[in-house]
Amino acid sequence: MGRSRVDRKGYTREQRLLKENQVLKRELAAIRKRLARIELQGRYENVKEAIEDHEKNSGLPTTQNLLESLKEEWKCRDCQEGYLEIFLYNKISDTWYYRKCNSCSNRTKSKKYSKDVKGIIKDSEKDKK
Repeated sequence: MGRSRVDRKGYTREQRLLKENQVLKRELAAIRKRLARIELQGRYENVKEAIEDHEKNSGLPTTQNLLESLKEEWKCRDCQEGYLEIFLYNKISDTWYYRKCNSCSNRTKSKKYSKDVKGIIKDSEKDKK
């Protein structure tokens, strides 16, 4: 009698090779996806660094510098520690605002809000979370 052409699981040589090939293809696809993610992250970091370098070299104020200048401009006159934040609310059909210090109880009178109002707007959604 000749040798059996089937292994323990009942596969022929061709079936076993096809099965291994499918497994290797799946692994290769997974590795390619991981590599693509790594390349995207690397590109993102390079783009981020390029933008930061451009901001430094261009002389334009960065967002952090703008925030610091607004904090300095709206520093509380009572406590000298905090800064005045804008709180928005609706009154009838208009939007109104007042400024309140983030470290003491000092606050300003309410006024109608317009796009020309400058300052740090307190995000009330953050407080609710």
